[in-house]
Amino acid sequence: MYNHAGLYRMLELGKPVDTRGEIIDSGDPALDGEVADAIEMIRKLAQSERVEQVFVRHAFRFWMGRNETLHDAPVLQDAHRAYKESGGSMNALITSLLTSDAFLYRTRSAPER
Repeated sequence: MYNHAGLYRMLELGKPVDTRGEIIDSGDPALDGEVADAIEMIRKLAQSERVEQVFVRHAFRFWMGRNETLHDAPVLQDAHRAYKESGGSMNALITSLLTSDAFLYRTRSAPER
C-alpha cells in the first residue's frame, strides 16, 4: 500500500494494490498468520512480547558491542522489564543496559588488523 518512496497508493499499473501479506516462522504462533495490510502487520508486531524481546536483544548487541551470552540473561530480563514498566521508554531501556554489570565491567576487544 506504500510505494518505494513511502507514499500511499491504491493502484499500481492501473490495478488495485494487493496489500495482503503473512508473518511466518516468528517463533510466536500468536504472531504468525496472514495480515490484510502494513497497518495490521505493524499493530500485530507492536503488541507482541516476542518482538519486544528481540528489540531489547538488538539494543543490547548495539550498546554492548557484542552478542549476548547465557550469562547475560539477567541483564536482558532487567532491560525488558525496565522497557515494559516505563511504557516502552527507550531511555529506560538504555539506562538499564548502560548501568548493568555487563556494560560497566565490559572488556575492550583487541583491534582488528
